[in-house]
Amino acid sequence: MVSRQTIAVLSLLVAACSARPIDSDCDGMCQPAGPNFPGVGECKAGACTPTYAECSVMNDISTCAEACEAQGSSCVANGCGGYTYRLYYDITLCEDPDRTGLLFEHECDEPIEWQFNNSVKCCCEQE
Repeated sequence: MVSRQTIAVLSLLVAACSARPIDSDCDGMCQPAGPNFPGVGECKAGACTPTYAECSVMNDISTCAEACEAQGSSCVANGCGGYTYRLYYDITLCEDPDRTGLLFEHECDEPIEWQFNNSVKCCCEQE
């Protein structure tokens, strides 16, 4: 006969396991881009998908290939939900997780189209 205490412990274990992501074999190493970018930076088939890297500023880089390399990674053209980078007016907006920025499809080695903006998040491989 199973005690009530054993049932309570088993219920907690089942609840804890069901709260885990379906594809959880990346050991929490992935950096998801957030709810506005489903599938970006998530664990798929045991590997992290590309995600948007930390903010870079216009004075430091001119392409996403440079931005990703400076952060120890490689750029992925159109690899984050079909986009290569997100452009922001300034670094404060870029660092705000609630801001999505302007989305651009682009090749990694093509110059970033800064327009009137000075900060960018580029799509990079997760190492």
